[in-house]
Amino acid sequence: MIPAYNIFTAILGIATAVMIIRLVRRDALSANYVLWWFFVAAGLVFVGVFPGVVNYFGQILGIGYPPVILIFLSWCLVLIKLLFMDIDRSRQEHKIRVLMQRLAIYEQGREGRDTRLKSSEPGCKDAMSDD
Repeated sequence: MIPAYNIFTAILGIATAVMIIRLVRRDALSANYVLWWFFVAAGLVFVGVFPGVVNYFGQILGIGYPPVILIFLSWCLVLIKLLFMDIDRSRQEHKIRVLMQRLAIYEQGREGRDTRLKSSEPGCKDAMSDD
């Protein structure tokens, strides 16, 4: 018989997978992140259905309290996720900076064209004339 906390963990994994699908369908979650979150959901279901795996790895690694493995693994995954988020944010900031520079160049060129068009219109006084 599987303990209640393992059933809860498996249900939590399934609920996470369903939530991911709903978020993708609403375009609230980018397709780039779907694989990561499905990995998390699958891990929750796996640990819930096969709790003996954690104990097995705990014995192999010589850890007295095997659930600590899950906590350590979770922290490592959170740190990896944060690293990837920082990399993605840096890439986006670089793209924004380049776009801002291009926009500034475009606007500067546009202002120059507008000034030349206004001065070349018929009936327009030359800026250098004293009339």
